[in-house]
Amino acid sequence: MALPKVSTPTYELKIPSTGKKVSYRPFLVKEEKTLLTAMESGDQSTMTKAMQDIISSCTEGEVNVKELAPFDLEYFFLQLRGRSVGESLTLRTPRPPNFTNCCEEASEGDICEFSINIDEISVDTSKIKSPEIEITDDIGLKLTYPQVETVQKYSGGVEGEDIKSENIFKLIIECIDYIWDGEEIYKAKDSTKKELNDFLDSLSSGQFIKVKEFFESMPRLSHDVEWTCYKCEKSKTLTLTGIDSFFE
Repeated sequence: MALPKVSTPTYELKIPSTGKKVSYRPFLVKEEKTLLTAMESGDQSTMTKAMQDIISSCTEGEVNVKELAPFDLEYFFLQLRGRSVGESLTLRTPRPPNFTNCCEEASEGDICEFSINIDEISVDTSKIKSPEIEITDDIGLKLTYPQVETVQKYSGGVEGEDIKSENIFKLIIECIDYIWDGEEIYKAKDSTKKELNDFLDSLSSGQFIKVKEFFESMPRLSHDVEWTCYKCEKSKTLTLTGIDSFFE
């Protein structure tokens, strides 16, 4: 006799970068095992791969995870985790740096525990710049968001680490979709890295700033909480940033 199958509900969310609505199911025990193994490894790329695999499984392949911007991936996975494990997150967070307005008994090892409702966490896309950058009246380029692996590659695989100046050009080149000159369209995939690099080198400082602004406007998953000292009950606003901040 076949064992019964447990039905799973489906949910819907909107991908922040595109506004596209997608359906998904909570992750199952087999997928949670994959996540726990990745978290135990402590390796950022392993964790990213696990998140991508789980999202792909829970959307039945409807979502191409390689096309998700880093903030899409973080937001999607956090929502997925909420529907799978519980909407309320309990976090234990160390004292914020430079919290000087506190009691004399305070120490760097103090911990604040608080709960966050995942439904209250959102990605602010209001300041995102257009991916179509006009260089002159006739010439411009279309950019795409970098893949998570690309960001990790050029930041040394460290979460939240700034990308060094020598790697900024390399990242931008990988994010060029096409360049236009009047009616002519030049796909980046049909150009060499040298040709793309020469194109960027030919820009003035003001023109290049327009390109950088697109990436600088890329949001991150973040949420403000009030860190409260349990000794004197004074508080300081702490901004949790990046998916790692929402997991102990």
